[in-house]
Amino acid sequence: MRYTLKNYQEDAVEDVLEKLRRAKDMWLQYRDISSFSLSATTGAGKTVMAAAVIEALFYGSDNFRADPGAVVLWFTDDPSLNEQTRRRIKEASDLLDNSRLCVIEPSFTGRQLEHGNVYFLNRQKLAKKGLLVRATRGDRQAPTFWDVLRNTIEDDTVTLYVILDEAHRGMRDSNGANEKETIVKRLVNGQDGVPAVPIVWGISATVERFSRAMERAKGRTQLPNVEVDPQDVQESGLLKDNILLDFPTERGRFETVLLRRATRLIKDATQRWDDHLGKQQVAPLLVVQMPNTPEDRMLLMACRAIRDEWPDLDSDAMANVFGEHEELMIGSFSIPYVKPQDVQGRPHIRVLFAKDAVSTGWDCPRAEVLMSFRPASDKTHITQLLGRMVRTPLARRIEGDDLLNSVH
Repeated sequence: MRYTLKNYQEDAVEDVLEKLRRAKDMWLQYRDISSFSLSATTGAGKTVMAAAVIEALFYGSDNFRADPGAVVLWFTDDPSLNEQTRRRIKEASDLLDNSRLCVIEPSFTGRQLEHGNVYFLNRQKLAKKGLLVRATRGDRQAPTFWDVLRNTIEDDTVTLYVILDEAHRGMRDSNGANEKETIVKRLVNGQDGVPAVPIVWGISATVERFSRAMERAKGRTQLPNVEVDPQDVQESGLLKDNILLDFPTERGRFETVLLRRATRLIKDATQRWDDHLGKQQVAPLLVVQMPNTPEDRMLLMACRAIRDEWPDLDSDAMANVFGEHEELMIGSFSIPYVKPQDVQGRPHIRVLFAKDAVSTGWDCPRAEVLMSFRPASDKTHITQLLGRMVRTPLARRIEGDDLLNSVH
């Protein structure tokens, strides 16, 4: 590992490896399938911990003997999250490079997943119209992904470890499962000749849905979950100390008042960071969350309110991460599209318009102020959204200015 793990991370890695060792023994000796989760608050470094675990699976560690047949399938609900995770694992590990971090594309034609590799797959590629579930692709025959999965599980020389990242996704309690839920549950539980995957490791800040789904899964043994104490994470300096909920007293159109207030807060954060570190060392970000189908009127109102409060904002400082992947032309405002995983590395972006792309898995520690026009009542969704905003830009607590240790 290129990073020195914090004490709580080391403890969690050892605990996860012990669960995986037990799960492997259960599978090899009794063909028992099992699952457990790693629960840690957003910002705890779950991806870094996972990278350390995968390194140990492939290469061994002081306390863990390598599994020569290990192959990891990393599954998410979002291709951008997969790419972000792949990038972070590569940054964290000097042993897991591009040759071992493989993205399963629609053109994948292998007969099975090969040991010693991490394969990244997102749920959309397994939808009914996806190429990976077709036996015929163009003018050639190829195994479907379900064939690949079955072949991998049935190979006695291979141990398949499935990691469900953001494991609450696709695990809702519902009577009629939609296609998204069906794909995730089919991957985990198997059906139509495809066996259940032997070892499932769920990773999330909110694992309740995952745990309930695993409890209902037929014949799957629940190993004790690995839980990281949020207090340990906060004491490490990786998380902000305070979440501040502001209710302005000004009169006027409610959403305009809120957005103007949010803009003043991000301007103030910019000045405080400049005073603390020097200009442009940290570029705090304002996130404006919109409904699924925002009207142009609402977007224009938002752009004007921000510009009125921040007249010297650069013309290229606004961007969007909407699912349409298109530049927005709103009145005289141009709001280009940017991939969610690229926002952190583009400090000229100071205002980000989003829908759902920032509610799960998004990593941007310089996001410091959130203004949401999007109603939400689901506890898991709200927790995930707030979790995107609580990471510290420098991965440490700032002395002398409590507001730099807060999120609005």
